Amino acid sequence: MSILGIEKIIYGVSNVDECARYLTDWGFHYIDSHDPQCKIFATEEKTQIVLRHSNDKTLPALHHKSPFFSGSCGREVIWGLDSVQSFEKIKNNLQQDREVHVDSDGVLHSTDISNNAIGFAVTQRAPVIQAPLQFNLVGSPVRINQIAEGSHKKITTHPLRINHVVYLSPSPEAAQQASDFYIQRMGFKLSDNVGNKGFFMRASASHDHHNLLFECHGPDYFGLQHSAYEYRDMDHIMHCGRYLETQGWKSHNGPGRHTVGSNLTWYFWSPLGGLMELISDMDYITDEWQPRFIDPLKEGPPISWSARPNGPDFKFGFPIT
Repeated sequence: MSILGIEKIIYGVSNVDECARYLTDWGFHYIDSHDPQCKIFATEEKTQIVLRHSNDKTLPALHHKSPFFSGSCGREVIWGLDSVQSFEKIKNNLQQDREVHVDSDGVLHSTDISNNAIGFAVTQRAPVIQAPLQFNLVGSPVRINQIAEGSHKKITTHPLRINHVVYLSPSPEAAQQASDFYIQRMGFKLSDNVGNKGFFMRASASHDHHNLLFECHGPDYFGLQHSAYEYRDMDHIMHCGRYLETQGWKSHNGPGRHTVGSNLTWYFWSPLGGLMELISDMDYITDEWQPRFIDPLKEGPPISWSARPNGPDFKFGFPIT
């Protein structure tokens, strides 16, 4: 079975209109769903975020506990598959020991071992292929007699695709158990292990360093913590992030660059629940990659640099009170 990546994320939110404004400010494309109870937003790749009110009876059951929960959160992640054959293999695998339901749109719904709602569907994405960027390096100029596109004062930015999601696990043992489920049952591949309590994984047909992470951030926390969306480059991250701040949305961490996955990053608090992350330039890895064990006590926080150093009260994923 070949899982390509995230196809769709369904959120249950307390204020659909506010969340729609937030996603519009991120540059998502609004898609008319012809359903007054639902708003859909798409990336350039046509992968989607779906908004429904948190009391919508069609949503999966609430499964979330976190330091930032205020009524809105991710309810289900749908993974995109390469073929009907992969769909059938996933279905046969899951229905061995858990409930499986296929809806009228052909989407398979179930739960993972951590009781997070998950789904699978044959992909409808339209992959984005970008031309290489031109950077002038000392002794190696490639952009000649051309100004840099990122130097324009006004740039319209759009998320290219959904890159990854991160779930909280209530204990290191639960994070390990979740990792084992996705690797052994769903064909995911381990990319890196951070302190035996953070497991970075990529989907079976993906070369992204990670599409999925389970980590323990504190006792008893569980559920979707953040989702990440890929932009063209650092210029687009900065233009989008700057615009988000002018619209009143609050930054949590960044801009900066991660050490695990190497991606550029900027996190914002989201009215959809938890955090949303702008990213670019993630490591591209193959089956020759050897997963690393990274000791956070030796390596420290997984940030190479940050344009806004955090204060003494900062704790990632926790609001500063």
